[in-house]
Amino acid sequence: MAIEILHLKLIFWGLLAVVVVYLVVSRRDGLSYKFQEINTRVRSLGGSTDLNSSFRDDLESGLHSSNFDIISHNGDDSRAGLDDESKKLIRDIMVSENVSFDKARLIFTERKFGDNDIASDGTPLDPKAVTFSS
Repeated sequence: MAIEILHLKLIFWGLLAVVVVYLVVSRRDGLSYKFQEINTRVRSLGGSTDLNSSFRDDLESGLHSSNFDIISHNGDDSRAGLDDESKKLIRDIMVSENVSFDKARLIFTERKFGDNDIASDGTPLDPKAVTFSS
């Protein structure tokens, strides 16, 4: 009886280990980004971070994703962060439509396209426009 319980425990922990390894491997890109984000936030608490205050504010406001990585691509960058007007509009889209940052950026861009007579796929809507296909 004790041996059967021991076998069941070993099987349980073995299966649990396999599931954990699978989840880590399948989500390694997202986990890597999260670790970078946590590292940046922890370093900013100590006063030393590679991001300037504008990019750090964007990071803390949730205006980032693994597709829009302001952590690793803006270290020691002296430029200002994202455009304030665009940040407000994207944040408003995120809240009002309950969507992620990436989806809000897409909606924002498609609206900007529409304001400038450009189709959502990027082609001009002007009837006089000439396009070439390759």
